Amino acid sequence: MIVKKNKQDILSYLEDTSNFKGNASLLYIPRNTEEVNAVLEECVKNNMPLTVSAAGTGTTAGRVPIEGAVLSVEKLNKVLDIDLENSTVKAECGVSLQDLEKELNKHHLTLRAQPTEPLAFLGGVVSTCASGPRSFKYDSIRRYVRSLKVSLSNGRQIFIERGEHFAKKRKFDFTLNSSEGDIKFEINLPSYTSPKIKSSAGYFVEENMDFIDLFIGQEGTLGVITEVELFVQPLVYDVFACIVFFPTEDSALDFVDYIKSLRGKDYLYPCSLEFFDKNSLDLLKEDYSSMPSSSAAVYFEQEAEGEHSVDNLINYWCKVIEQKGASLDRCWFAESKSSINKLYEFRHRLPQKINEILRANNQVKMATDIAVPDENFHQMYSLYKKISRESGIFSVNFGHIGQNHLHFNFLPKNNEESFRAKGYIMELIEKAVSLKGTISAEHGIGKVKKPYLEIMYGKKHLKEMAALKKSLDPHCILGLDNIFSKELLLGL
Repeated sequence: MIVKKNKQDILSYLEDTSNFKGNASLLYIPRNTEEVNAVLEECVKNNMPLTVSAAGTGTTAGRVPIEGAVLSVEKLNKVLDIDLENSTVKAECGVSLQDLEKELNKHHLTLRAQPTEPLAFLGGVVSTCASGPRSFKYDSIRRYVRSLKVSLSNGRQIFIERGEHFAKKRKFDFTLNSSEGDIKFEINLPSYTSPKIKSSAGYFVEENMDFIDLFIGQEGTLGVITEVELFVQPLVYDVFACIVFFPTEDSALDFVDYIKSLRGKDYLYPCSLEFFDKNSLDLLKEDYSSMPSSSAAVYFEQEAEGEHSVDNLINYWCKVIEQKGASLDRCWFAESKSSINKLYEFRHRLPQKINEILRANNQVKMATDIAVPDENFHQMYSLYKKISRESGIFSVNFGHIGQNHLHFNFLPKNNEESFRAKGYIMELIEKAVSLKGTISAEHGIGKVKKPYLEIMYGKKHLKEMAALKKSLDPHCILGLDNIFSKELLLGL
């Protein structure tokens, strides 16, 4: 076990990409599960808050402590087993997606639901129910989690396997066998039901739910995920990608609407469908001078499986691209792995640039993670446009348009702009909720989006979430101020 008390040693663990600043007096870096359990027992004994820290790639300050100690999982970084017969992988929580993918590729396997950030740790991905650019076809990480090992705040570890324990309507009432003796669970679930769209806003809840789903998206508030088992898929080698640069924003949106209308019904079924507005492209132009001038762009990626070859599929796509008003001369097609990776880098460079600008301006991230149902997307998009036009604050809008999930980012230059941006973000949040959407589709709530969750669920349901947490973390030490306020929890 590595233990650090020097402020300088702890400093890098007190932030993530949100630029939210935290505080802690102690850093634990365990090397195995036994040491994780020992840390938990010590924190309960000393009544010390404990925040779990993954790679620091999050955007909502979930890993950023407000007080107490930090538990970094960086040394729990082993891929434990790849089961070729059952197409599963077991790995510790501190394995990066990049390293996991390298190991899987050696066996011609992949995790198709992989989020955008390659440096993210597996435990953090599961704890936020993250998704990524391929979620149009492959959904979020939830669908692929087969089992978890979780250390509870009392230092006892449990093994949870999908399909083993279900709620009876809105209550879990069962006994789980463990090496340290039986553990009885009696947990009342909140009375809300989680959105049917892509969402990572608060605890996942529905009637008769699987116990494992309670720990996916819990943001380090119910337990420490130490080991993850995932279903994985065969690696597809025939893949191509394209960025289409459109002369007008309307033509880009029309193209997206058409592709979405074919979803699951046609051979044109991309795994990724991503959007960039004009401001996003202008920001990227600094790094990609050869980029065609355009008003919007759409990135898509498709795997060639079954009867259709890459060449045939590209021909079909070209016809649609031209029908929707774009020129093939203004498209970037990629078929080789190296050229596809360059398009990935283009997509990933945008959030990197946003974070660089925010750090340079010393401003906290001001962005949405909103998703709404298909039928309400254009209403939501109209408000994005109106606010971008009227706010007087530079903004970019990009992301997973296939699931009506865009990241509208303000880039405030100073505190005055930041203050005004908060008001506009609140307006967008309220609109999304009125349209039956979610305030967080993939990044979780953390501390940054905590004020918005009450708009989505109301205070009654927040109290129910806090009561659920207290049933699994009775000493209230884990992930304080994530999802809901510490004061709400301690006031129960």
